[in-house]
Amino acid sequence: MIRKFSKFVVPAILACILLGGSLIIVFFSGPPPPKAPLRVAVVLKTVDSNMEFWEVVKSGMRVAAQEFGVRLEIYGPWMESDIQGQIETMNSVIRDRPPIIILSACDYTALVPSVEQAKGANIPIITLDSGVKSDIPLTFVATNNIEAGEKLAGLIPKLLAPGKRVAIINHVPGATTAIEREAGVRKALEKDGRYPIIGTWFTNNFEENAYKITKDLLSRYPDLGAILAMNEVSTVGAARALKDAQRGGAVRLVGFDSSLKEIKFIEQGIINGTVIQKPFNMGYIAVKAAKEAMEGKVQPKYIDTGSVLITADSIYLPENQKLLFPFIE
Repeated sequence: MIRKFSKFVVPAILACILLGGSLIIVFFSGPPPPKAPLRVAVVLKTVDSNMEFWEVVKSGMRVAAQEFGVRLEIYGPWMESDIQGQIETMNSVIRDRPPIIILSACDYTALVPSVEQAKGANIPIITLDSGVKSDIPLTFVATNNIEAGEKLAGLIPKLLAPGKRVAIINHVPGATTAIEREAGVRKALEKDGRYPIIGTWFTNNFEENAYKITKDLLSRYPDLGAILAMNEVSTVGAARALKDAQRGGAVRLVGFDSSLKEIKFIEQGIINGTVIQKPFNMGYIAVKAAKEAMEGKVQPKYIDTGSVLITADSIYLPENQKLLFPFIE
């Protein structure tokens, strides 16, 4: 009987000893340290706080960072046209070896060596808004800019009589947004065949350049029918010039993005339409993709965040108001 009883007692004593030892270790060593949040480095085309598009992108990123327990580090040049500045910033970030980088490239080809350098350092890359000529990035989170350009050009027949000439004001020559939006515009207008394009002018993302280009176009082409502007800066600069020249409404203007200045110009009848991207979604989805990628979840190579054409007739629709004013308190 004693032997039978001891068969159960000895293992029980050993279990108590092990449990007691574990409790002593925990008591003296304390609880395990909390897991550090995932560090995500973000290299944007610009950190200029006057660019409302990028402020909304950052707002979406911060909401996602809070939701998914991510620590954001946001870098970038002051001007979108400062390609060399972005290269230097990107290379500095790579040397700091973050676990993952989200990149919005100022130039389609110039940032490729930096992306290759990141790969060599085993740092995954996600591209946002403006991509690079490389298959290295895990995914590209962006508007379908060719489709968006087609949407914008599709408004021209509703605004102009056939035969009227149009001009394109673009931003930075090497950015994928500039390349693809213009490609979409030209594809649609050339297919239509009734609206000759007199040329493309670049602002290097300076509003004053857009203003001066527009003033020059009005002087050189008195019969100009419309201007198609490819981003926020180009659109606002062109709108200011049309207003100052008292040509708003006479020369039609369609553009991109949805800053407060642009909304006012739509209300005044100077901007006739704008393609709104979804920058809040873009920022949110990019951070979510970074978190999932670091957890081993395979991401699609391209995530289309969508776009919507807004005119004076549709600006006050509830669904469009949510897109125009997406900020979080």
